[in-house]
This record gives sequence, structure tokens and C-alpha cells, in this order.
Amino acid sequence: MVEDGKHCVVCNSDGPFRAVTDEWMKRTFRFVENGQLKMCEKCGAKHLVCDQCGGLYCRVHPALEQWELPPACPVCGHVDPGVKAWDGVSAR
Repeated sequence: MVEDGKHCVVCNSDGPFRAVTDEWMKRTFRFVENGQLKMCEKCGAKHLVCDQCGGLYCRVHPALEQWELPPACPVCGHVDPGVKAWDGVSAR
């Protein structure tokens, strides 16, 4: 599925999404530590929230690889410096 910033990339649901805290992901991904996650209520997939527009920037999961991250927010085009700087190595 294509990320449009409004639908879950796993199940294509348009919500609801709720804000969640995931301590493991905060420790693992610096861009999650400094950002916000929203979870799809339908399937449980977690997405990083764009700090500019509030759209769903990208899906975040334990096996995340660098190629899965978009170059910018699919809604507003904002480039998250933490996402851009991530080198694909999950452990900090």
C-alpha cells in the first residue's frame, strides 16, 4: 500500500488512530524518542506522526529497514531530520 498520511499502510483503515507510547521503540529509534506514535485501532500498526501537519509520516515496527522510510511526509512534504539521519541500524 502507498503511504498517503491518512490511512494505515497495513490494513488501509482511515482510523481511528490513538496516541501510544512504546518504550522499546523510543529506545531503539531516535526519531520515535523525540516524536509521537499513533496506533491503528483496527490492526495495531504504529505510525510516526508528522510534527508539522499531524499526518501519518510512516509506519514504525521492530524490523524496520531504512528503505521503508519515506523521504518526506506524504501529506505536507516536511522532512523529519531524525528520520532522514537514521542509518538503518536500529540499536543506538
